Amino acid sequence: MALTTSLIPAIPLVQTNTLNPLGWTDDQILEKVYITHVHTAERYDVESLFNVTSNIIKRATAVADSVAVKTGTPVGLIEDKVALSTFDPPFLKLKHIASQMMNTPHGEHHAHETAMSILDQLRSYSWDGKAILVLAALALEYGNFWHLVQVPTGDHLGRSLAQMHQVHIVERNRQAVADYNILVKNLLIAVECITELERLSTKGYDLKDVPALAEAMQEIPVAVYWAIITTVVCANHFDFFLGESDDRYEIANFDDKLSAVISKLKANLTRSRKKIGDLEDYWRRKKLLQTPTEIVEVIKVLIYHNDVHDPHVYDGLTRQMVSIEVFRKKHVLLFISGLDSIRDEIRLLQSIYEGLQEDPKEVKGYRKEDFRILWLPVVEDWNLRHRAEYDSLKLEMPWYVVEYFFPLAGIRLIREDLNYKNKPIIPVLNPQGRVVNYNAMHMIFVWGIDAFPFRPSDDDVLTQKWNWFWAEMKKVNPRLQDIIKADSFIFIYGGNDRKWMQEFTLAVEKIKRHEIIKRADAVIEHYPFGKEDPRIVPRFWVGIESLFANMIQKTHKDPTIDEIKSLLILKQQQPGWVLLSKGSNVKLLGKGEAMLATAGDFEIWKEKVLEKTGFDVAFKEYYEQKRRGYPQECSHMQLANYPADILHPINCPDAGCGRSMEIASVSYKCCHGHIHNQAEVPESGDVMIEKKYAS
Repeated sequence: MALTTSLIPAIPLVQTNTLNPLGWTDDQILEKVYITHVHTAERYDVESLFNVTSNIIKRATAVADSVAVKTGTPVGLIEDKVALSTFDPPFLKLKHIASQMMNTPHGEHHAHETAMSILDQLRSYSWDGKAILVLAALALEYGNFWHLVQVPTGDHLGRSLAQMHQVHIVERNRQAVADYNILVKNLLIAVECITELERLSTKGYDLKDVPALAEAMQEIPVAVYWAIITTVVCANHFDFFLGESDDRYEIANFDDKLSAVISKLKANLTRSRKKIGDLEDYWRRKKLLQTPTEIVEVIKVLIYHNDVHDPHVYDGLTRQMVSIEVFRKKHVLLFISGLDSIRDEIRLLQSIYEGLQEDPKEVKGYRKEDFRILWLPVVEDWNLRHRAEYDSLKLEMPWYVVEYFFPLAGIRLIREDLNYKNKPIIPVLNPQGRVVNYNAMHMIFVWGIDAFPFRPSDDDVLTQKWNWFWAEMKKVNPRLQDIIKADSFIFIYGGNDRKWMQEFTLAVEKIKRHEIIKRADAVIEHYPFGKEDPRIVPRFWVGIESLFANMIQKTHKDPTIDEIKSLLILKQQQPGWVLLSKGSNVKLLGKGEAMLATAGDFEIWKEKVLEKTGFDVAFKEYYEQKRRGYPQECSHMQLANYPADILHPINCPDAGCGRSMEIASVSYKCCHGHIHNQAEVPESGDVMIEKKYAS
């Protein structure tokens, strides 16, 4: 609030800029002020001193307002700030500074000299401490004066002191009192801002995170200078409101300058508090994310502002809004993306969504029904175009969708802690809210629902469980690694039926050239095992059988043994076997007859390549349908040149069976619960021991 100077014409300053601080720049003032400051600040209870000073000035100005303008806050309603009970104010220092200020002659250059002298005396105090001490010195005199105005008639000592201070004169100079009182109030506001900014600077915030506070701390020395010099002007103009002086121009000039300083201090204080509030909210959210206890609370801190008390999400299945309580005690695949070019990811998640509804219902101790998918779109500007894109995309999703059109409360956590870099990611969170996989996107693209429950260890197991196959393949054909490319599909197939081998080759070649494959941007290769050099076939199988024999004797089951069993059993079946891999990631190992039928029926299921998340997913899905249409045969696995006594009973690798296979010399067989009366005819050198299983 500025002084009432509307009727006072502005007059040119008498002093030159060399002597008048009102004409100096902030840099010039800073240069003069900074040499008076010692950084090893004296420790003093400036907070208690400020509280007492604030109490005095608020009550004194309230009394002055009641005299000058007959309005204002009643003194009885003013709430005092509490000082420490042990606080001992520096009375003599305050009286000395007050006397020095009140005896300063009028004139800006005199006020400057006194201000610099006081700053030099207080050189070891903190910046806010300097301003508080000087304001306290003024409060000592100003408060005492207005206290005497209220002295009751019966207080003879008080009445005598009031007469000595000429308090009766103020009734005749109400406008002067009002103008002066405004300046005192502004001084309190300025020092209060300085004190608050200094307090915030000691809270341990990194000034890089609070640029407004960093800017304010650079300006504090100059602000302290203007607070002190204005206090000097106040003190040496006591005669103004006593009617002994009419030099209101000097007061008005300093009030204008102080008002500008206050405006800048308040702006920095407001911005600093806002940023600090954001920081503390971020740290609170970050702590909850790093030490979570419940998934719903984690979803809240990532998405919703504190004033959202009952957050809801869109249910793509029912197309209704539901409470986020649907995620309580659930695992969450959090799909985070923008709005552009995410339909491939949507198709990918569609296959996962469907896979979560399919058998088996429980895998590796995790129930599929306990998993939820939630799409969190990250959009900075929710304009009409983005709203329309969002509405269109969410209609393609049967899972849950975050519906919001405001800045995400946890966007910094999403970018920093979840590592979102404007490309789609799928963090996986457990029911306690802990991130068990920071991005399952790649493993889901590679393995699909086979990656369930989507932990990094699941990716490792899936990747490693076929290493033995590639190792043995590369032993017999080192050039195979040149064919295997990370983004290419490759069919590796073998068997004794040449006609089947030729038909499968032709079927794959036909698929390779199809327009759908080109549109899907898929690359398909094929490798008929042993065609170029039949001698590598027995060497390969000897290596696989040796590997199996070593594994089966181990005390602990090797996780790759089931895949080895599957391949060895398919070796015995006609017409052959086929392995489909994407790069070195094996996607499917299947029976030759059903695999040929699947490849031959490409025209039937070709559209699935574009609808699903890739050629391999569509192929596997159709193969599983075809496979169920063929009659089940006994699974037969025969090892050459290995005595039966070194081997142990094993379970059938067929997914629909799992029964223990009978040992016939070094030959295993399982009929999946069906009775076969005819005896197997052993090959030369094999001894068959029959053991039947009935349904």
